[in-house]
Amino acid sequence: MRISDKKTSILWLIAILSILPLWAQNRGKNKTEFFRGKEAATNEVLVKFRPTTFQSVLEAQAAGEVDESEWVGGTGLLRLHSSRKNVATLVSELSARSDVEYAEPNYIVHTTAIPNDPRFGELWGLQNTGQIIQASAGVPGADIKATAAWDISTGSRANVAAVIDTGIDYRHPDLAANVWSAPAAFTVTIGGQSITCPAGSHGFNAITNVCDPLDDNNHGSHVSGTIGAVGNNGTGVVGVNWTASIMGSKFLDAAGSGTTANAINAIEFAVQAKAAFAATSGANVRVLSNSWGGGAFSQALLDEINRANANDMLFVAAAGNSSSNNDVIPHFPSSYNAPNVVAVAATDNTDSLAFFSNVGPSSVHLGAPGVDVLSTTIGGNFAFLSGTSMATPHVSGAAVLVLSKCALNTASLKTLLLNNVDPIPSLAGRTVTGGRSRLRPLRCASFADRHPGRRYHLHRERLSVGRFHRGDQLERDWFAGRRQCQLQPEPGHRHRDDDREHRCWHPNGQLLCDNYRDQRQSHTHDLCLPGRQCCASA
Repeated sequence: MRISDKKTSILWLIAILSILPLWAQNRGKNKTEFFRGKEAATNEVLVKFRPTTFQSVLEAQAAGEVDESEWVGGTGLLRLHSSRKNVATLVSELSARSDVEYAEPNYIVHTTAIPNDPRFGELWGLQNTGQIIQASAGVPGADIKATAAWDISTGSRANVAAVIDTGIDYRHPDLAANVWSAPAAFTVTIGGQSITCPAGSHGFNAITNVCDPLDDNNHGSHVSGTIGAVGNNGTGVVGVNWTASIMGSKFLDAAGSGTTANAINAIEFAVQAKAAFAATSGANVRVLSNSWGGGAFSQALLDEINRANANDMLFVAAAGNSSSNNDVIPHFPSSYNAPNVVAVAATDNTDSLAFFSNVGPSSVHLGAPGVDVLSTTIGGNFAFLSGTSMATPHVSGAAVLVLSKCALNTASLKTLLLNNVDPIPSLAGRTVTGGRSRLRPLRCASFADRHPGRRYHLHRERLSVGRFHRGDQLERDWFAGRRQCQLQPEPGHRHRDDDREHRCWHPNGQLLCDNYRDQRQSHTHDLCLPGRQCCASA
């Protein structure tokens, strides 16, 4: 093309662009859709023509029903918006044109939220960059992916986490702002005794039956800090939630010991406090964090856990620190067969199973960081502690963070937590999920649900898919309208004849539903996220 022709073409292009509606006047506000699992601006693409001519742009605009257009950058790139066509259609149609060098979505990107708390870099469980913790180098990525979730939410005071433990140091400068305070005086009945708690109180002491859960041990405060030490306050550490509402319910004494009866009363306080403020959601307890265990089976404690379930409370419990198998030797309360129980094993900063952690292929649900965890302790201090006690609040905190964004009942919340894990070899065959807790992606609804009726073919990848077929290579097709899954083993692999398994996934990797038929036990298991049909039985 001669220089004079090129100048003429550019002038024509400017002319045609000038008669389009101004972008800023008509552009949709922050509307997005998904293209191949990635968020992008709705009905919008970036296009580079080859070469840029009046005729090329005019034809493309007409075909794409373009109603808005503007220059981007300095390389001749155009941003085009269609009045009717979605991103996938625009990319497909424009890319097929011989005069288009490329057409791509206008992807949405986000800041990566990192708090200014000075000891954040030591919190490997939230972000593991391979940093050295207590003389042990970590493995990058062996964490719960908190920083990615913080781009979506950093927490809320709307939902309360009750820490059933040694209490909480509600005066700690890195906890105080996130400690639950009673919005008004209220009365509970514990053990037949009527107890009135004043406005501004922070929980309960089931040992003394007073409304003061001040910690005299450290353990409960440490757990609380992992759930919700105040974030971005330039002080100490940060919790899974920067903003939270943590209720102390103390039943363990200064030596860390307590009775089953007091444990029941500590849980009962949370149930009654929630009921007392039901009209205003002033004590909307949704998660009970239980970093304790011991004793034998107690029907009374199980009944109270079921009562918590009936009141829409998730019961997160430490799997225990005896290096034993909970399937063989149950550990309570984590081994109680109640629908709201989530049992948590401990992993270290290399994604290895902690040497002390209990496991259980059918009784321990998942793992979480539990070795050399830095958190808050009494007197405004901080300390590293290890144990499944430290793993448990990572999951409790994750549950509360999910609730800050997603309106889920307890069953759905548990399902979401168990479906969002990073499969790791150290937990394969040792926990129900075979994975470590993961917050990324923090989504309440699936990509496919936002785009019903379309077919998505997911790429082949190695993925742990359950106790029966762990490690198989699978080809997964999901048909959004028909709610069906198809699984095919990789050549050289075959599924066992007595089991069949169907699982639905969407492009961000989250499990939608799970179905397997165990012929030996003659029953079918279904696991679905809310609002979705389960896969058909094999």
